[in-house]
Amino acid sequence: MIENRKLSFDEIEPGEHYKNCIFLASPISKRINDATFEKCEFEQTEFQGSEWLDCDFIHMSFSNYIFSKSIFYRCMFEKCQLIGVAFIENKWKASQVVDSRADYVNFTGSTLESIIFKEISLKEAFFQEVKVNKKLIFDKADLSGADFLHTKLAGVDFSKSTFDSLRFSPDHVMGVKINPLQAVPLLNFLGVDISDS
Repeated sequence: MIENRKLSFDEIEPGEHYKNCIFLASPISKRINDATFEKCEFEQTEFQGSEWLDCDFIHMSFSNYIFSKSIFYRCMFEKCQLIGVAFIENKWKASQVVDSRADYVNFTGSTLESIIFKEISLKEAFFQEVKVNKKLIFDKADLSGADFLHTKLAGVDFSKSTFDSLRFSPDHVMGVKINPLQAVPLLNFLGVDISDS
């Protein structure tokens, strides 16, 4: 484990676990493989076109960072602050975000394959025009006000999560998995008047 050091991105090595480290801003996008970052700080806030393969992020804060047109394969975000992060036009595969806060996060135009969001706040998150491959699972997620417009919801599982409202395209709802209690806010969005009398 490498702890309490100030490093450049060029010094990141595959297989290393970095804890309480500060990574200096880098003028170029970089491909990072097989690294764990715990309680670290990235001085750089824009990582457009970056690639992250087999990386774990633990107790990290990326609020309002920009990762547009980036790739995350087999990555794990745990106990992270992802509020307002721009993951626009990303490619994610076999990755998880667990026990984190990601309100206002933006995945617009991304491709998500076999992704799990678990025990997470995703209030007002943007999943517009997302392509879902295989599965997209929300397990104990707060999706209140999340926006799935123009995203085909086949393969999406909302059944173990909560939301008071959700935006989606009615012609793309086929194949979504929900629980009986979630039917009411979904039907309300469609303009259905549900009466208990």
